[in-house]
Amino acid sequence: MDPRPDPRRAWGTPSDGPRPQAWPAAPGRPPGPTTGAISRHGAGPARRVPRQAGLRHDRRAGGRGRPGGRDGPRAGGVRPVRRPGAPRHPPALGPAARARRRARLVGGPQRHSGRPQAQPPGGAHRGPPAGVPRVPRRDPQGPVRRGDDDDLGPRDVRGREVARRRDHPDVPRRAPAGPLRPHPDRQGRERQGLAHPPHGPARRSRRRVPRTSEGWAFEVKWDGIRAIAYSRPGTLRLETRNLREVTAGYPELRKLNRALSSHRAILDGEIVAFDEQGHPSFARMQQRMHLTSESLIRRRAREVPVVYVIFDVLWLDGHSLMDRPLRERRELLESLGLNGPNWQTPAQLHGDGKELLAATAAAGLEGLIVKRLDSGYEPGRRTGAWVKVKNVKRDEFVIVGWEPGEGRREHRIGSLLIARHDPETGELVYAGEVGTGFTDQTLDDLARRLAPLRIDHSPLSDETRRPPRTACWVEPLLLAEIEFTDMTKDGMLRHPSFKGLRADKQPPIEVVAELPKDGREIVVEGREIKVSNWSKVLWPKTGFTKGDLVSYYARIAPVLLPHLEDRPLTLKRYPNGVEGQHFYEKNCPRHRPDWVQTATVTMSRKKIDFCLARDTATLVWLANLADIELHTSLSRVPEIGRPTMMVFDLDPGPPADLVQCCEVALVLRGLFEGVGLQSLAKTSGSKGLQVYVPLNVPDATYAQTKGFSRQVAELLETQLPDLVVSRMTKSLRGGKVLVDWSQNDEKKTTVNVYSVRARERPTVSTPVSWDEVRACLDAGDASLLSFDTEQVLGRADELGDLFAPALRVQQRLPV
Repeated sequence: MDPRPDPRRAWGTPSDGPRPQAWPAAPGRPPGPTTGAISRHGAGPARRVPRQAGLRHDRRAGGRGRPGGRDGPRAGGVRPVRRPGAPRHPPALGPAARARRRARLVGGPQRHSGRPQAQPPGGAHRGPPAGVPRVPRRDPQGPVRRGDDDDLGPRDVRGREVARRRDHPDVPRRAPAGPLRPHPDRQGRERQGLAHPPHGPARRSRRRVPRTSEGWAFEVKWDGIRAIAYSRPGTLRLETRNLREVTAGYPELRKLNRALSSHRAILDGEIVAFDEQGHPSFARMQQRMHLTSESLIRRRAREVPVVYVIFDVLWLDGHSLMDRPLRERRELLESLGLNGPNWQTPAQLHGDGKELLAATAAAGLEGLIVKRLDSGYEPGRRTGAWVKVKNVKRDEFVIVGWEPGEGRREHRIGSLLIARHDPETGELVYAGEVGTGFTDQTLDDLARRLAPLRIDHSPLSDETRRPPRTACWVEPLLLAEIEFTDMTKDGMLRHPSFKGLRADKQPPIEVVAELPKDGREIVVEGREIKVSNWSKVLWPKTGFTKGDLVSYYARIAPVLLPHLEDRPLTLKRYPNGVEGQHFYEKNCPRHRPDWVQTATVTMSRKKIDFCLARDTATLVWLANLADIELHTSLSRVPEIGRPTMMVFDLDPGPPADLVQCCEVALVLRGLFEGVGLQSLAKTSGSKGLQVYVPLNVPDATYAQTKGFSRQVAELLETQLPDLVVSRMTKSLRGGKVLVDWSQNDEKKTTVNVYSVRARERPTVSTPVSWDEVRACLDAGDASLLSFDTEQVLGRADELGDLFAPALRVQQRLPV
């Protein structure tokens, strides 16, 4: 969402304060004059909004009428009529009786493996109706067909102009977690063609109004859906922040393409719906967000029209503007004259920020977006150049379960259990219950969505905050927008209210049906995948399941896939969990789906068909095989003899640990800097550390990298004999760090970045900054560089891909 001035209002402030310019008019209404107070605009009677009344199913209306049936009371149907004189409410039940009733209705707080699992309120999820095709969230070939260099689209986003971002050496040790968003540095190698628009919109930090307004511009914060518009003559495409195309859902915005005339442009803005008072309404916006029927879309477009509020231009007529300061981009945007019935370009506001914020609060708006006038456009990154200041405390939380209802909601969801990511550890911690803000339609929709996600264990990591004993747990895949008045010291929300699911931040996988024997049918990028043993525990000491593994690899895919692209993949499978037997598999399984791609590589006169992980669906399929660890070659096909990087695997021999590895890694970094080479660090996810030197040049060979790395390792052993050993002999490794140079070989593989490891808990091979490596050494605490799946997802969301330079930095080893 993005804040902007109200397209239906003109508002003013006292004469001694700042006077914002008039806001754009609502669809079909002329703009009114600026007055000293908010006033309604437009002639004629107010448009009547159809009342959204819940429909009851009873026998007379044609429902089945069976108690507990699809149209019966358990599905929210009609209840028995109260007799005259009868008490309005039934007698109160004691705790034991209430617990028995809940257990009878919803299966109780726990499920035994030998008993059938209870469905959540609303009945079993049956998937989409028969005959309705499932539309892929994203075309595997890219939302735009490949063609000439004028084609716009996310694949064009991934190029050199976006990848060029500012250095940020002062990376915090750890960062908050949350849903993944596209980031420019995740995109892999450069692509030819058009100057590339951003891979996902720029993001805003959450802070206070700057002390001085000099050098800043203010924009009203809108409560809608952030959308990037790609326009060229005759074609308009709208995409949300997760690259989901929504053009068909908003037909009234198509004429924006005509307003741009012959210009080819990429615009950043917010799709907003307004209530009858002219305020942005996310509740009304939700009526437009989940539609697939063309007739229903057209009808809702008439009943609930939207406005595309434009506030930035990123690319215009063949030229990228992202490096231009905001002041220049705004001038170019305003010169386009984009003010029409369903699109507006509100003027920026200037003046005292606190007074402007107070004026938005008085107008019932969310707040302000404060932007530096000299800032460039940094896609996917949260920086201090764009500051989000809210009047209302509203945030996104992860749905982790629900509690059965009582009274009027006796057979339905009573409240949602929500959690947030701890800003220090990235783990999910309980944030309370949300029991208000629901309509009957919302409760039915939530029951349908949560049914296939049911699990029998808590996904929370903090046991000190006790959720209800009757809680029904789900996979933490759905995000909810929650409004609240305050947060207690222990992190619990006060007066929370449900505002809706974030449709523009949908999970990368959709569970559409439950299958026998604890199976699930899921849809990933339009491909149907059947996952067996969804609740099977793979990490017994933590309760981490196969479903959790599938979820992690689907969510981390945006940053992981560029590092897997075209690299032969060796599977390391654990069918019975990390404490059972495992085996390696080089040849891609013959029972693979047709869409799983392979590459034939000749090794020792033997041809091997390796799997290639080129999309999220393949990652999910591999996770279903219990392929916990991803081991890849240092080169890509077809140039299998050309390594793209050189690696030093630092393996500590007890009693040495990761702290000593940090000391050796910093020595290696200084050594490489002395010869003009950039190096990167990542944890192994086990007990060691790995240092990589990106190459990405066509003339690199394994003979060069293996010889160079061996000389470096032997030099370190000579200079630091009490700390380093370069030979594999176990008797020499006690208390020292092995600098393993032998991994630089065409026949060997290393664990890929972001791969989960088969340890006591689901740790991940994680890229770290050199500041973090030094902080671990200074503190003498190896746990500072140990990260599990939830922490890595949070780091990727906040910091982006710290390992991205391995994809694009080109350098040669000294002769």
